[in-house]
Amino acid sequence: MNSKPNQKWGKLLFMLIAVLTVSSLLLSACAPSQGLEGGGGGGGGNGGDNGGGNDNQGGGNDNQGGGNDNQGGGNDNQGNSGNSGNAGGGGQNQGGSPSDPGTGDPSVQNPDGVVVRGSKQDGSDPCLDKGELPCGQGDHGKGNPVNGSLHANCRAAQGEVDPNCTSKDIECDPAVEDCSPCDPATETCGEVKICDPATDPTCAPTPPITEVKAKEPPVAGSCPNWILFHSFRTGNLDVFRLDGIEGIEGFEAINLSNGGTQDSRPSRSDNDEWVVFQSDRDGNVELYLTDSMGKSQTRLTNTSANNINAMFSPNNQSVIYQSDRNGNWDIFLLNKDTGEELQLTSNAGDDVNPFYSPDANWITFQSNRTGSWNVFVFDISTGTEYQVTSFSTDVLFPSWSPNGKQLAFFINTTGTWDLYVSDIQGKTFRQVSIGGDAQNASWSPEGNRLAYQVTTGDNTDVFTFDLTTNTEYQLTTFGGVDSAPTWNCGGTDVSFTSNREGNPNIYSSWWQGGGDIYGITLHPSTDKWSQWTPSKEPGSRGY
Repeated sequence: MNSKPNQKWGKLLFMLIAVLTVSSLLLSACAPSQGLEGGGGGGGGNGGDNGGGNDNQGGGNDNQGGGNDNQGGGNDNQGNSGNSGNAGGGGQNQGGSPSDPGTGDPSVQNPDGVVVRGSKQDGSDPCLDKGELPCGQGDHGKGNPVNGSLHANCRAAQGEVDPNCTSKDIECDPAVEDCSPCDPATETCGEVKICDPATDPTCAPTPPITEVKAKEPPVAGSCPNWILFHSFRTGNLDVFRLDGIEGIEGFEAINLSNGGTQDSRPSRSDNDEWVVFQSDRDGNVELYLTDSMGKSQTRLTNTSANNINAMFSPNNQSVIYQSDRNGNWDIFLLNKDTGEELQLTSNAGDDVNPFYSPDANWITFQSNRTGSWNVFVFDISTGTEYQVTSFSTDVLFPSWSPNGKQLAFFINTTGTWDLYVSDIQGKTFRQVSIGGDAQNASWSPEGNRLAYQVTTGDNTDVFTFDLTTNTEYQLTTFGGVDSAPTWNCGGTDVSFTSNREGNPNIYSSWWQGGGDIYGITLHPSTDKWSQWTPSKEPGSRGY
């Protein structure tokens, strides 16, 4: 009897089984178990990613459950395991298996079938579209800084922590064109869109002001010197307060949010009495208010939509935020005592990332109403919008300086995201960062300095820049990721998130660097995205 045909068929069958097995493993690493929030998880690496898409409802910028950072499973691929490693996912599921039903039913998480930009609509294929980076589609504000993907981040499911990607927005070939950096202060960087308010009602005029009243800078030692930060130490993403260095007697972290789900993006009032944050504890993302000791909580918004990115006003009375209750993103204002809401913007485009000026009558925000993301300011007292930038390339994450005179934001004109500062009317521009992708800018209390992070390849470091002396300082030189800087009350120190000792923790350094870096949090689970004195910063909100 001839056995060669049987051997041939046996080899083909073995190869087919191997191909199917590998394909199955790859797909399982790239997809949540069920729904948008992820399934039961099996602990370990993949468990941390379950819940990734959950905090991406209504904005998707931070994906704190695991999309960006894969806290828990993915993070502890560096060597940790067990409960501390599973803080972001497996720990929640307490012995669940990948076949357990997911809690993120798409009909519940997205009942209106909202178009999810940056991901496939077919629920059977929850990975991102071919050729699209998972970061850059919302997770870090590049490409589309609004929705991102409601699905779990495919790259994070494979164990990457807090991905930073190189922008592909603009490709330049030195052989055929000039690839030198473009300075908006002296030349036209990309197409400038000319819009005449006299003939086009959709055009916003130039701001009539050059500055607002400055915020009185705090004196070192005169204000409560405690930080807010995010942590998975309870098994869920919560907002904590810490008044000193963890581990020293008398200084213990206080859980302010206690949500049992995903609580994130805090903003503290200027008088340090209140903290507003967002939570998905009731299905969609709503805003909640807690006192600064976490003793009482109040639900501020009650809608079927998503209300995110809140910031306290300088007078401690109101908060601004963005909501998708009208089908697109608009900016709203809410009185924390009366609950009265006021819709500020109503353009058909998306208006996002609102940021208060030192004067409670003025805010800045970004909008894509012109076809690309540009910076606008809004006079709350009159209800008038004004346009600051008019570029065809995106301008992201505007923030108003505490001295009332300048705006900071990020522009990509040469293939990397650079930090710029401009006057309020957008007439003069000053480039702060050069080389690498800059993110997470934070103003010093007096408004003359900026802290930010710059990513080059796989390395991210924290820098500061003194606008009065035109001097840049490098605070960190660690070969991994140091990110999300924030200033202390007196402007003497900068805290940031780092994974230099394995799991992410909060560290601090003198604002000019010099190597004297000390740890603030010491917990074995993930602690990240701190916020010191300023009431709102992109880094402390989870970008």
